Amino acid sequence: MNATVIDRFEIKGRAALEYGAAGVVVIFRHDHGTALPAPGDPVLLVEQDGWSYFGRAEDVRDEPAAGASGLFLRDLCLSDVPIGTQLRWGNELRIPQSAVA
Repeated sequence: MNATVIDRFEIKGRAALEYGAAGVVVIFRHDHGTALPAPGDPVLLVEQDGWSYFGRAEDVRDEPAAGASGLFLRDLCLSDVPIGTQLRWGNELRIPQSAVA
């Protein structure tokens, strides 16, 4: 599945201590009925310049009223995930086990 990051916010400092990890929550829109990644599923971020990052989805939340969903990606900062970044997940995503954080 594919989606585009429409917003993001960073969890750092005291909030990261309370949450248990530092990272970025990415907000994305997707087609109605699309299966979201489950916590622990591999995800791929691809920026417009070709930079990519493999990680695992954490704390996945669907907000139908807002028409968007979000997930947490550990150990990233805002500059790592520009708005417009492509988010990919699902059965067609093949990631070697050793490549996932």
